[in-house]
Amino acid sequence: MDFFLLLTPDGIPLDNGTVAVVIAIMFMYTFVGICAGFGGALTTMPLITLLLPLKMAAPMSVIVGTATALYATWLSRKETQWKSALVLILFSFAGIPVGIYALSYLPDHIMKVGLGAFLILYSFYSLFIPRLPVYDKNWIAIPIGAIAGALGSAFSTNGPPVVIYGMLRNLAPAAFRGTLNAFFTANNLAIIGGLTTSGILTISTLKLVLFCVPTMILGSLVGQYVHKRISVNVFRLMVFLLLIASGAMLIKGAMGISALSALLPPFALLLALHLLFGKKVAAIRAINQA
Repeated sequence: MDFFLLLTPDGIPLDNGTVAVVIAIMFMYTFVGICAGFGGALTTMPLITLLLPLKMAAPMSVIVGTATALYATWLSRKETQWKSALVLILFSFAGIPVGIYALSYLPDHIMKVGLGAFLILYSFYSLFIPRLPVYDKNWIAIPIGAIAGALGSAFSTNGPPVVIYGMLRNLAPAAFRGTLNAFFTANNLAIIGGLTTSGILTISTLKLVLFCVPTMILGSLVGQYVHKRISVNVFRLMVFLLLIASGAMLIKGAMGISALSALLPPFALLLALHLLFGKKVAAIRAINQA
């Protein structure tokens, strides 16, 4: 029965109820990722951190993301811009120790406030900045790679900075997808190495990932089914609304404020921005998709 005993990095046993809920939540990882094409880690991380310490939730998400990225990299290997991916990867190695240091030594509540704020800001960016100006310069891979490495090792959220990089470089869709997948694979493998050597990645985390495999397979199958029957744009909007709510609730739990105090400001701002810029953003998106 020892195989089913799971401990946090601090040596506290996880009760069966918590494990069952985490396994159920990981259904959402592949469901959202397959259905919307993004957001699996972003949507599940805040929910899991309500149940597990960030030192356990982040490595768990990185491992799952690595398996997904490996397969996607193989599929898109011919379209990948390997030079751009290599520069991003190399400079992400400089950011990984920063994220691991923060994960190791900063208090959990500070890290959760940081993750919550990041999720809210990224959601607003995605909803109201439909197009970035093209800035096709090689040097931008340096700071973006470092930032992605730090965010990936601390929160398992290395995707948003690299997505911004692809938009600034105006990469073609196939090259965009291939370059990002190559980066995620190498960066996640490096993060796993850093988490292992720092002692953050534990056997219990690996076992918990293993327990989640059946629900994640189910999530991918259901995600494929739903993807064919729902508007991708509607589902993406639902994901971003969930991210804003999740980020606010993370901040609520970390700061000990009421749910209303946490949820009201971001959603009031969301409504105001929609009234002011909603039609303009929708018109730009329509032009981009035409």
